[in-house]
Formats: sequence, structure tokens, C-alpha cells
Amino acid sequence: MKLSIKHIGLISGLLSVILSSLFYARKQEIYQSLLIGGLLVSSIFFMAILFTKGTTKSKVTWTLVILFSIAFQWLTEPFLTGSSYHIFLKRNEKELMIINNILINKPSDISIFNNIINDRNDLLSKSEKDDLLKLRHKINVYFIEKTDDEIYYELWGFLDLRIGICYWIKNEKPDSLYHNLADRWYLHLSNN
Repeated sequence: MKLSIKHIGLISGLLSVILSSLFYARKQEIYQSLLIGGLLVSSIFFMAILFTKGTTKSKVTWTLVILFSIAFQWLTEPFLTGSSYHIFLKRNEKELMIINNILINKPSDISIFNNIINDRNDLLSKSEKDDLLKLRHKINVYFIEKTDDEIYYELWGFLDLRIGICYWIKNEKPDSLYHNLADRWYLHLSNN
């Protein structure tokens, strides 16, 4: 079977959709661009395959390719999305541990958003605050919140949708709403 531009365009769009999940946790803008762009490109080229000159056998074959791609994407999405969280943790391991070491022994809640640190009990020194702001910017998280149970890192948020991970502070494991990523790193399933 000879591949034309419309077939290559369809395959490219499908691959874009599938691979978008690798950017879910660490680069939400790239994830959305690949997903939406891939859906648009594959839809346009699939319509071109269906409504232009071609054999019925070819049209059925490319419809089966679409169905196979949907099933493949559905099966691989959890693995690829999980991999995006692991990539984020690995790439930012040093910075995350520095942040955790600063916050972990502070006895009250602390939150960091943009260039504002909410430290009601004045537990952080000036240098700790400066370090936390620099590190938050460096790892490109929107929000960091330390509670008695966890240190939460919001990787992306819009309205009521939140994507983030948390570092579990307590010795006892969290409840079933949390999914372990690695060591003490968890996804809070109600937030993701």
C-alpha cells in the first residue's frame, strides 16, 4: 500500500495524540498542543481519506487504523501519563529535595504562590524564603503547599482542575485516595 500525504498526515496526527501523554505532568502546554493539534490533524486527514477518491478497501483499512490507534492510546495513556510524572521527579530531584528539606520540619502550614510566601508563624528565614521562590520558579510549579501531612506541588491548574504531586511527610501511608509514584511521592487521585 502506497502512502500519500493524507495517510502520512493521519499517522502523524495519531502519533501526536498518543505521545501527548508524555507531557501531561511536566509541560501541560505541550500536552494540550500535541493532543488538540493531533486530533485536528488526524480528523482532517481522515476526512480527506474518507471523502476523496479511493477504494472501499483502503477506506476500511484506514478506519481500522483509527480504531486500533484509539485502543492503543487508551491502553498506553496510564503508562505514558505516569511516565510524565516520573520524568518530572527525576529532572527536578535535587530542587525538590531542597524544598522538602526546608519545609518538612516547619510545624505549621506554609504556601508559596508566584512570588508570595504565606508563612503566618514566621518560621522561614529570609534566605529560606529567597531559596524557595527561586526553586519554585526553577522547577516551574504553580503552587507549593506544606501541611502536616504532605508537601503538595501543583504542576498545573485551571479553574477546578488541578494536576499535582505530593511528598508524604507522615510515616503511616496515606489512604486509598493517594497513588504511590516513587518512595514518598504520591498522586492525590481526587485532584488529578
